[in-house]
Amino acid sequence: MKKFPLFSPAIFKKVGIAAILEFGPIFVFLFSFNRFHVYQATMLLMVATIISTIITYTHQKRLPYVALFVALLTIIFGSLTIVGHQPKFIQIRDTLYDIAFSFILVGGLIGNVNFLKMAFHNILPMSTKAWEKMTYAWAIFMLFAAAGNEYIRRTGGLHDWFQFKAAMIPITVIFGLVVLYFSYETD
Repeated sequence: MKKFPLFSPAIFKKVGIAAILEFGPIFVFLFSFNRFHVYQATMLLMVATIISTIITYTHQKRLPYVALFVALLTIIFGSLTIVGHQPKFIQIRDTLYDIAFSFILVGGLIGNVNFLKMAFHNILPMSTKAWEKMTYAWAIFMLFAAAGNEYIRRTGGLHDWFQFKAAMIPITVIFGLVVLYFSYETD
């Protein structure tokens, strides 16, 4: 039986902080969506994403490329949503992010660069083989998430999309933990 380190206090703390920084802006968006209109929620999402990116940078002491990419997409598509009064832009942002993330992960592996390992190895040291398994799993998951997002965006209303987005948080966390459990191995 392999030793699974996620439950050690040090790694649990690192993973917890990373999760808060990753999902914090989404929680702000979901909470504010229920309280306000989609446009105010989008504005709060933009602000929370910028704050999260700054905190990530100060916490990690390095340029957080993934967080910067998310912030850029959020600012561009959030601005289009607010200025154009078209909620579809903030919905499309999720699809573009998921597809881009998937292609970047696979492209990196093809070019012998594991972007997940680069981003998270200091949080969770694993073997190269484990990082490759995890990267392929996340790439496939992101494509399914993009397809689900587009399906809901095109066939449902804004409320349906909001429910889908809320459901994707626990699905993503559970998927991540399962993939980590089955992929984990050290050198």
